[in-house]
Amino acid sequence: MNWIDDLNRAMEYIEEQLPGEVDAAEVARRAACSQFHLQRMFPYLTGMTLAEYVRRRRMSLAAAELAAGRRVIDVAQECGYESPTAFTRAFKAVQGASPSQVQRGEAKAVQHPRLAFTVQVKGDTAMEYRIIEKPAFRVVGHATGGDWTLETAGEKATAFWEELNQDNGRRIHEALSLMDGSEPAGLLGVSFCDEGTFNGYLVGVATSQPCPEGMEERQVPAATYAVFDCVGPMPDAMQRLQHRILAEWLPSSGYEWASKSDIELYSGPNMTAEDYKSQVWLPIEKRQNA
Repeated sequence: MNWIDDLNRAMEYIEEQLPGEVDAAEVARRAACSQFHLQRMFPYLTGMTLAEYVRRRRMSLAAAELAAGRRVIDVAQECGYESPTAFTRAFKAVQGASPSQVQRGEAKAVQHPRLAFTVQVKGDTAMEYRIIEKPAFRVVGHATGGDWTLETAGEKATAFWEELNQDNGRRIHEALSLMDGSEPAGLLGVSFCDEGTFNGYLVGVATSQPCPEGMEERQVPAATYAVFDCVGPMPDAMQRLQHRILAEWLPSSGYEWASKSDIELYSGPNMTAEDYKSQVWLPIEKRQNA
């Protein structure tokens, strides 16, 4: 059973549970990865979050039931909503019309199809990478505060970088000043993962220097990484590379995304240059039965 088959098994489970509640942990188990990594990779592969996909499929099935003449209150209860008002609000967000309008034929329903994953082989651009065994190392820098969810992590990370770049990037330069030759050398963005759960994001450097007031220090655990070079302005260049890694490289690599810390390595603060150099460090482990 390969990674693509596992993803399709997960989609089958979702269909079996709809229109009722879907256990995200069970979806991840059938996809043979942690819930953290499934929810992170899903938008790269599909352009939407896992939760949004489930909502779209649930409301597509609900629309079909309503168009067949079923009562709104019955369909709402079947979808797990205690009140028709809450159901109507969720339904309109997906369908752009109220349940009663679809039921009476006054509005057309939008059918969001079930997803099926396939391997798309592309030979136009080679993906070069190297495997690195990296011992645990210490990082010091600016860490995010507040509650993050996987659905909001991308948006909040972008906002966090914008915050750090204020005042001519003073806080980024403060972190860069702590570099002392420790590896990996460069400005790092580290997404920490603790037993398959998102555990914070830090922008800083690998260093043995004391942690200044106003910064935080964390330990990045030892891991095996697949390292990919990236050239181009941020954040678009890295987002395109991450999509290719997950959609093209990972399915046929013989590896799976490990529940370790993800690393972005940046060559400096001038991230909008056309020839800007960065790297993606993806924690990996050998896939069982690969």
